[in-house]
Amino acid sequence: MVQKKNGFETFSDGILEICTTDERRLIGTKVKEIRFGDRTIGVQRYWQAKTAGNKVDRLLSIPYSETGIGLIETNDVVIIRNENAKYGGGQYRILQVQPKFDSKPESIYLSLEKIIHLYKEGRTNGGD
Repeated sequence: MVQKKNGFETFSDGILEICTTDERRLIGTKVKEIRFGDRTIGVQRYWQAKTAGNKVDRLLSIPYSETGIGLIETNDVVIIRNENAKYGGGQYRILQVQPKFDSKPESIYLSLEKIIHLYKEGRTNGGD
C-alpha cells in the first residue's frame, strides 16, 4: 500500500461500490467502481465509535470529485470488489462520512463497520 505523503491522498488499494438497502437486501447502486485508499484508524476515532456502541473496522478514503458528499449517507453499504467471500464478502456499513478538504486531492473518509450477516442481492441487474 502506498502511504500518504505531505497531505497527498492515494486511492490505489482497491475498488468499491456503494449501495442502498431495504430489509437486509441490496436494492440499488449509488456509486460504482470508485477507487479507494486504506487509512489507519486512529485511537480517538476508534474509542469514539466504541463509546457510541459501534466498532470501526476500516477507514477508507475516496476521491471527493467523483462522488460528492451529498450522495453518500450513513448506513449505506460498501461492497469491496475482490475481497475474499471467505472473510465476509467485503460488505461494510458506513458509520460516518467525513469530507477532507485539506488533502490533495480533496477526499471523503468513510468509517466502516464489517457486516457479519451479509445483505442478499436484490438489485434487478445483479449490481451492474
